[in-house]
Amino acid sequence: MNVQSKTTNERIYSLDTLRAIMMLLGIILHAGISYATGDYEEFWPIKDANPHLGFDVIVAIIHHFRMPVFFVVAGFFAALLYYKKGPKAMLENRAKRILLPFLAGVLIVYPLAVLAFTFTKNAITGVSSPLFEAWNKLLHGGFLPFKPLHLWFLYFLVFYSIGAWALAQLFKKETNFTIAIIQLFKRILSHFWLRLPVVGLLIFFCFFWIGEPYLTTNNKWAIDLPIFFTYFVFFEIGWIIYKTDSLDRLVGHPLKQLIGATLLFFVLIFIPWEETSAHLIARELISAFVCTLYVFGFLALFLKYFDRYSPRLNYLMEASYFVYLVHLPIVAFIPGLLASSPLATGVKFLICLLLTSAISLVLYQLLVRYTLIGKFLTGKKHHKVRKTISSVSEGLV
Repeated sequence: MNVQSKTTNERIYSLDTLRAIMMLLGIILHAGISYATGDYEEFWPIKDANPHLGFDVIVAIIHHFRMPVFFVVAGFFAALLYYKKGPKAMLENRAKRILLPFLAGVLIVYPLAVLAFTFTKNAITGVSSPLFEAWNKLLHGGFLPFKPLHLWFLYFLVFYSIGAWALAQLFKKETNFTIAIIQLFKRILSHFWLRLPVVGLLIFFCFFWIGEPYLTTNNKWAIDLPIFFTYFVFFEIGWIIYKTDSLDRLVGHPLKQLIGATLLFFVLIFIPWEETSAHLIARELISAFVCTLYVFGFLALFLKYFDRYSPRLNYLMEASYFVYLVHLPIVAFIPGLLASSPLATGVKFLICLLLTSAISLVLYQLLVRYTLIGKFLTGKKHHKVRKTISSVSEGLV
């Protein structure tokens, strides 16, 4: 299999699918965080009255790999655009597919998210007329986009695209130095026992800078530099994978890497660590290797098993962008509707997850797939196929 050789004329279904799955996992994460026990008030101001520790584990494990994997794939495709279409075309494409949807999404989704979060928080705390109070907050300035919310990753991608473009322009001339660096990167990526320690230690230094044994989000306009730089490292890893033609060298041992990452993850969260600097460094180191193994494990898994066309997966690939953009108000509103229900926490989570997914997909099918909105988001507008009796009979001849 030569995955990279197909990048000129064919889609790389494995990475397209991986990018879509990572985006859609955001729905599971956001559905679960409402029912988790941890204090997520800064990022997620709603919590069910009967939270469960199991959802903290779900949130933590998804958070360890989802955005790192996404940014690696994003960096790969950004490099593909740069080297196949040209520097100017790459920037134009990123402006159309990232910057404009980001601006539209913030302006449209933010007020709905404020309404949903306020309603649910009021419903859980027993405020009378929670919807009226939420609407009142919206009218008193709550519609102004004070945060990028769940679209922070697009906010970052705008800067990453410009930064990667600038670096590529700076080093576009081949010299003995640039050739040596490319060969070094290629060698590191080609061998698991080189790739794991080098990338793992690089991510460890990022965690050390952050000062926490986990990645956080940057859901505000002011950029947290350590977080910003860490995700840029993942983006650049994806860029380098493309530049060094190393994608085929990442296919091996997906399950071993994912199992290893999961075992280390449970070591990280279930050992009773002390609040000392030494233990913090140990946790940061373990977390870095968890993250590294997950990133390359998922890359290997999808390169090995999903590098082919599937109508259902293709539909999810095309729907995932819009579904992620619009899901936040829905996934934040439904827990408010279920707040007074005697249902078990797990059942509430499933209802929230399934309803959010179903509503988002229906909206995509009705409002996006065959409309100019779809073309605005993905550059492609689907056309409904109308089969007549004559066309069917002709197809049978």
